[in-house]
Amino acid sequence: MNLDDPIPGFNPNAGAPIPAGTAEQWTKNYRREPGNGLDAAGRQKINAYYFSNALLDQIQAQEGCVGLRFYMGIEEDLSGDKSKDSYQLLAVGVDANGYDMVPRPAAGGQPATDDGIVGDGSSKCPTVCDPTSPLQTGA
Repeated sequence: MNLDDPIPGFNPNAGAPIPAGTAEQWTKNYRREPGNGLDAAGRQKINAYYFSNALLDQIQAQEGCVGLRFYMGIEEDLSGDKSKDSYQLLAVGVDANGYDMVPRPAAGGQPATDDGIVGDGSSKCPTVCDPTSPLQTGA
């Protein structure tokens, strides 16, 4: 794979504002999913993630960064108890060709480059939520 070739279908201008009512409906749909706040493994379902401007600005300030991509992950609890695993949201920069700006392994498994930032350390809702937001409280 040549990182100079654009990823087919990648749009560096993707994303647009949506009506607040649509956002309220979508978040309500998500909160109404079965599970009483837990997924099938007993992990607490996360409704929202907060990242500071400082982290997002640091990622976006990377040379060649045109936007952000967010990945879902699960941090496994060291005890092996799946109910103590936690969902994570990871933020990475993306270049104009659609490639993640992350360290990539070279032959032999050693990093080819240390370039790139993978952001984590978000604040999660629950427990840190805006109790007044219609995206959190809409029935």
